[in-house]
Amino acid sequence: MKKHNFNPGPATIPPSVLEEAAHGLLEYRGSGLSFAELSHRAPQVMAVVEEASTLVKTLYGFGDQYEVIWMQGGASAQLAIAPMNLLDEEHSVALINTGYWATKAIKAAGEIGRVAVLASSEQSRFDHIPKNWTLPADAQYLHLISNETIDGTQWQEYPDVAVPIVADMTSDFLTRPLPLEKFGLIFASAQKNFGIAGCTCVVINKDWLHARKKRAIPTIFDYQTHIETQSLYHTAPTFPIYVACLVLRWTLAQGGLAVMAQRNAEKAALLYNEIDENPLFTGSVQSADRSLMNACFRITKPELEEVFLNFTGQHDVVGIKGFPTVGGFRASMYNALPLESVQVLVDLMRDFAKKY
Repeated sequence: MKKHNFNPGPATIPPSVLEEAAHGLLEYRGSGLSFAELSHRAPQVMAVVEEASTLVKTLYGFGDQYEVIWMQGGASAQLAIAPMNLLDEEHSVALINTGYWATKAIKAAGEIGRVAVLASSEQSRFDHIPKNWTLPADAQYLHLISNETIDGTQWQEYPDVAVPIVADMTSDFLTRPLPLEKFGLIFASAQKNFGIAGCTCVVINKDWLHARKKRAIPTIFDYQTHIETQSLYHTAPTFPIYVACLVLRWTLAQGGLAVMAQRNAEKAALLYNEIDENPLFTGSVQSADRSLMNACFRITKPELEEVFLNFTGQHDVVGIKGFPTVGGFRASMYNALPLESVQVLVDLMRDFAKKY
């Protein structure tokens, strides 16, 4: 029986995508080979890479000044690769500490160059996104974690600043339309909203990239290397890109990002309403900054935490245990998770409250 999958990533994949990916893994379109067996320079693979890039641009409406490339190493690698490419020795990268991934970004960028931490919500256990901060005059760009997967906060609106925004969108990529003019670079690893683990999508404003005073970095980490070789400088993670392409097709066929945003808002409202109304549970994040992707909450009777986890597990709900350093519960509701699964979780919360 299929589970109700609230895992934070790797996460839910549309059933139709899994079916098509399974066929492609066995044999791809009469080639006599699995897609995973094809050369990364085979015409079939190159066509999939190009289609996946085109679909990202189509779904968001990116113009010709933006380039889409596919890289390895996940978001963690991009925390270092981005400042390698974008930060010169005369400027700083501005960051706001909103949680686990912002903390990692601060450390990674600090190993490359100067970092200005503008504000932090660490003292309140990252229960909100700081609003009162000033961008320093020497900031080259503002690095934001669009959605904190572990702590459960999300930028509902992106700030107006005088420099480009570099955004780690790993857990809310392809979930809503964006004010594109604000961004110089966006990156997201695939295992949340658009595929399986193994590839990372990077969207770059080429005009901004070319205007940077470049520091000396290894060729393999240079964004321009991957732009010029159409993401095929080395052996690309071909099967993860293929699955990403299938999910991108599915996203477009569902109606695009506006439809994804509407569905995600409905799912989040259903769960947060229950969290707020059920006396046995309480939210971990202030209402204005709650993530639509990762709802973090706690039980008001801590001795029942494991009991509730066992109860939901017995009813085929998986993946809601909070991150070890945070505790509590976390329900991840990415694009492919159906509303029906959220309703099942809400019903279980109500039943559990009646019993306890």
